[in-house]
Amino acid sequence: MSEENDDNSIAIEENDDTENGDFVVQDTSSSDEVKNGDIPNASRFVSQREIISIIFSKKTLYHVIVLFSLLLFFGIISYTKSDLASSLILIFGYGSSLGYFVTAALNRFEIVKNLSRSKSFTSLILPLSLSLVFSSFFWAAINNQIYGANMERFLTWGYIFIFVIWQFAQAWWMRVPFKEIALRKMASSKDSSPTNLGIVLNIFSPILWTAIGGLCFYVVSINLSSFKDNFNLIFILFWIFLMAMMGSITFYLLKNLHKEFLKDSKIAAFSGYFALGYWGFLSYHAGVFLYSMYNDPSFLYDLVFMIITIMLVIYSLSVNVLRGEARRAHLSPTNHYIGKATGLMSRHNVIFYSISFTIAYGASNFFLATADTSLIGGIKGVSRIAHMIVLVSGILVLLIVNYNLLTGRGLISEGFVESIRSPKHN
Repeated sequence: MSEENDDNSIAIEENDDTENGDFVVQDTSSSDEVKNGDIPNASRFVSQREIISIIFSKKTLYHVIVLFSLLLFFGIISYTKSDLASSLILIFGYGSSLGYFVTAALNRFEIVKNLSRSKSFTSLILPLSLSLVFSSFFWAAINNQIYGANMERFLTWGYIFIFVIWQFAQAWWMRVPFKEIALRKMASSKDSSPTNLGIVLNIFSPILWTAIGGLCFYVVSINLSSFKDNFNLIFILFWIFLMAMMGSITFYLLKNLHKEFLKDSKIAAFSGYFALGYWGFLSYHAGVFLYSMYNDPSFLYDLVFMIITIMLVIYSLSVNVLRGEARRAHLSPTNHYIGKATGLMSRHNVIFYSISFTIAYGASNFFLATADTSLIGGIKGVSRIAHMIVLVSGILVLLIVNYNLLTGRGLISEGFVESIRSPKHN
């Protein structure tokens, strides 16, 4: 994760092929150069394997183990569907999330930073102690005879709010791997005559994932008897209509956004390959949304993306913090110095903020799979709303990523809403 300079120092180097304000993560060999604000010109990409090795370094490994152990515990007890399981997820979900949040805030003090980021098991003393203290407060509040029921209802609504908000976040974080691939394809693309690659891939992507989704539905219908009767011609037509509607709206807005630049070789490569990957994510949520219209929503399907989202949040928050710190270090000896970072997050506490957020998100998933949510219309209602939010957010993210690329390269200067409107001469 965010290592100190004597471990895996990370610097950020501006690249012409990045989108507006985004940078490419680079690995430097000398910690002193970063410390002095000198970013070496010869640097290389940090591979995904190296990013994982940073996250699971000795200074952060124990905290990551705690995160996944806690989520595993929530997952196991959620199968009981009992009131006790719901209460435990409420108590320890909120308690552990607050425990790591306060640990992150206290990392501004040197003694806390050294203790919580040591390479031994003692690094868990502070966050686990705080988690137990907060959990005891929630246990006492829930079991209070006077206001216990109201407190439990309030905490339940809190998990619902967290679950829904995270659907926006999921769409945003999932752009990261596909954007990196698209940027590399863009960098390898040579300037040449206009190409239709961007148009073809943006049209072909939803069609391809519609076909793949249909095949997945067929496989599920063979292996799941409760879904077999629902997988008929009407279901298939609804699936095609849903994907066609999303694809048509997205391409229309994207075409308005790019205008003639969609045929530029580099722009076409980025837009096309990003769409090819990102539509896989959108089709997954469209498929689960349609599936939940006929069957009880399967949190097993959502569990896969929950784990992926958690890893992406840890990765993305770390990169953003390291990028800001390295950029300030790079500009410190110049006239463009933008001052010392004053935000809440730093390379020393970002792992604790990430764990705090992801514990709350994971707990909300397992709670909704366990508890009696009749007061909000049941699990089906929550699941459908959540996936609808992901789909709308995903289309918006796809457009924003392309918009940032165009503005970052100075090709357009209009505001986002103005840029996706129909041309005035139409």
